[in-house]
Amino acid sequence: MSRLVMPPPPLGRRRQGLRALRWSTLLTLAALTGAAHAQAATVSPDLTQLPLEQLLDTEVVGAARFARQITDAASAVSVLTAQDIQALGLRTLGEVLDQMRGLHLTTDLDYVYLGARGIGGPGAYAGRVLMLVDGIAAVDNLFDQVFLGQDGLLDPALIERIEYAPGAGSAMYGNNAFLGVINIVTRRGRDIDGVEAAVAAGSNQDRQARLSAGRRLADSREWLASVTLRRNDSVPTSEVGHLPMPGQANALSYFFKGQWDDVDLQALGSRRSVQRHYPWDPADDRHTDGGDVLALGHQHAWDNGWQTLLRAQWGAQKYDYTLNWPGAGDHEGSIRANGHWWSLEGQAGYAGWTDHRLALGLRLRADPVLRYREQDNQGLFTQDGMQRKSVSVSAEDEWRLAPDWRLTLGLRGDRRSHVDWTASPHAALVWWATPDWQLKASVGRATRFASAAEEGFGGAPQTHGERALHRELATEYRHDDLRLLASVYQSRVRQLIWPDPQIDQLSSHGLELEGEWQWQGLRLRASQVVQHSDNNLGEGLAYAPRHIGKLQLSVPLGSERWRLSSAVRHTGAYLGAAGTRVPTNTRIDLTLLGLKAVAGLDLTLGWRNVGNSPDHTLDGYYSTPPDPARRARCARYAWVGLQGSFR
Repeated sequence: MSRLVMPPPPLGRRRQGLRALRWSTLLTLAALTGAAHAQAATVSPDLTQLPLEQLLDTEVVGAARFARQITDAASAVSVLTAQDIQALGLRTLGEVLDQMRGLHLTTDLDYVYLGARGIGGPGAYAGRVLMLVDGIAAVDNLFDQVFLGQDGLLDPALIERIEYAPGAGSAMYGNNAFLGVINIVTRRGRDIDGVEAAVAAGSNQDRQARLSAGRRLADSREWLASVTLRRNDSVPTSEVGHLPMPGQANALSYFFKGQWDDVDLQALGSRRSVQRHYPWDPADDRHTDGGDVLALGHQHAWDNGWQTLLRAQWGAQKYDYTLNWPGAGDHEGSIRANGHWWSLEGQAGYAGWTDHRLALGLRLRADPVLRYREQDNQGLFTQDGMQRKSVSVSAEDEWRLAPDWRLTLGLRGDRRSHVDWTASPHAALVWWATPDWQLKASVGRATRFASAAEEGFGGAPQTHGERALHRELATEYRHDDLRLLASVYQSRVRQLIWPDPQIDQLSSHGLELEGEWQWQGLRLRASQVVQHSDNNLGEGLAYAPRHIGKLQLSVPLGSERWRLSSAVRHTGAYLGAAGTRVPTNTRIDLTLLGLKAVAGLDLTLGWRNVGNSPDHTLDGYYSTPPDPARRARCARYAWVGLQGSFR
């Protein structure tokens, strides 16, 4: 049977993702607005005056998801805190990640895509970088995609800190940790200790509201619940400016976490509905998507040196797309895709030996529902479906060979339906040349299995996974309020999933530099990446800029009550959609934060792309446009927000 044909140019896009879920009716903003004007209470402790070294000595969720100091991590970790996110006015997960070293975000007309170390972008989705929220995988099971734009699973206002560790993380984390791991640590009920509300409005019909509540009770119970509502003119991110076709998008995200002694419960999810009209055809389309994740865990530290974690998880995805194009024959119809999954995992860590730590893991997962259905206006339809199961075992052994030397060896084995056992080993060596200076060397092999979409929802099962070999050498210096980091890396990807017959290998290598400094309330962070990625034919990869530079400067204005922050991002030229060349781009963002500035509420003023730098990201999605305004749009953008809290 024939497949539904997507609209050709001038819509000029091939559907890059079918990510999932039903739309929920937008809740009223009035209740949130009222809460925002309630009487303000005490604010969470201000960490902006803490020395940099103390901020970096925070716990990172390590290989066995047990506490580990970030200074012990064997890769070049980059960190942003809640204070950074607030000061820079970051409002989506994509905006947060776009401030982190080496990460590059791109977009099509619908979604935001993540690239790392020269690999990624539309069509590749984000299945090569794993995102964890409090150790829980936040990846859909249809396309192995993460939600980064207005459809994000998590409001950045709920983030306590976010950590990015590049390299072969799959030695312990498994599938999707192909080029690195992003771990998000969320706020706790004690951090809110009451009710917190926020509203914002900006360009592109942008409206946003959030209501959060949390508390820590006397009997060791703690909970936090939050809901965020968004609306705009259908742009996936404010970075692209105003789209040349009228549209509207509504989104909802929710989050809950609770803990009682050693038991924790967590739920998060999102819904987004987008409608657009294309007057030049004319045509209309609508898509709704989103996802849900529920996790129940038990973690306990035993007196004999063992620490254990047991966790059960469930997730669901759904995607609906409808196209109405009366003047284009059978270019009309609908697409439906949905998936369910569940998993059980157990981890155990032992630290009872001197200079030796051991971590073991076992994970079982099943995807009992993976369905895809297409129908055109002639009534012809195609329906595919599949199920799959997987099992993973892992071990990591850490030895302190000498007071200044530490060796880590890891091995993970994975078995999935239609794919035999694969091994992902990892080794790292850390040397403290001085108490302030470290040298880190690591080598590892990672595995990425095909997504349900890449397997044609059962129509084209894959019998192997992609394999990547990573090598990295890093050095890090930390003293008081100064941190300097340098890293050189090389990655090679083989056994590609659905490759071009002539392409059997991708290669990437580069140099990464990062520095942080604090002084009397001033915070400065800068990073520079020089990278090159190509295939075995010597052709450069799409969405892979050679240079990525980022600078963030935050300065108190007289006192910590007022703070002015600036973020500069410089991206070198790269190959975009449909072979178009996206030229070099530099963007400057400004954010003014005033604590208790308006009737006891926190005020945030954001001005994005101050220099009005033209945006060429979407040029390849328009074919012979009748109006030049559809190309190289200037994406200057402004917004204002208010936030208040009370007990």
